[in-house]
Amino acid sequence: MTGKGMTMVSSRDDQKNKVPPWLRPIADIEFYSPCEAHSSKERNFYCRVCMVALCKECKKQHDLPEHEIIKSYKVAKKASFRMEDLEPLWDTSDICPYTQNGCLVAFIYKRGDGTAPSRGQGDLEGCESCRYRLKSPDAKFCSVECKVEAAMKMNGSGSVQNEAKRKVATISEPEGSASNVQSFRKRPRKQKNPQRAPFF
Repeated sequence: MTGKGMTMVSSRDDQKNKVPPWLRPIADIEFYSPCEAHSSKERNFYCRVCMVALCKECKKQHDLPEHEIIKSYKVAKKASFRMEDLEPLWDTSDICPYTQNGCLVAFIYKRGDGTAPSRGQGDLEGCESCRYRLKSPDAKFCSVECKVEAAMKMNGSGSVQNEAKRKVATISEPEGSASNVQSFRKRPRKQKNPQRAPFF
């Protein structure tokens, strides 16, 4: 199923190195958040042409041949896509699959915080992007977002590189900036002339 705004990848090797345009903003899409137009509905559909999350009511406006809708599912309170929906569109072989109601799913958002898995976890590997402990020995990534991020870094995408530069700039702040931080402590840690209780 292809549309006007969709760029299909030619071969499996190209799929590993390219990210479809509709997947690039996936980290910024908020699935299962309240819809702005219909506050009682959650956004659990994604239009790959418009690149927006939709609720059930908004989806009705996108039920047209030129729009391509993919549904997200909640697994362990996390948004995910079915593998069978993703596989025709992008290479998902490196993403760790999970089973939900007899279907294989891939989590959309990264699951780790960047720290390596703790010792004593056996031979389980960590996600190459966020270091989350993977259950599948053949997988390299824990989520769609992690694989997208890694593929964009590999291709030298400016958006990911700029994001990395911003993170580095945040970490390496000037030394004098610490003095501008205001403390919320009500009194100093140490009193210059401590008051002693009188002896009787």
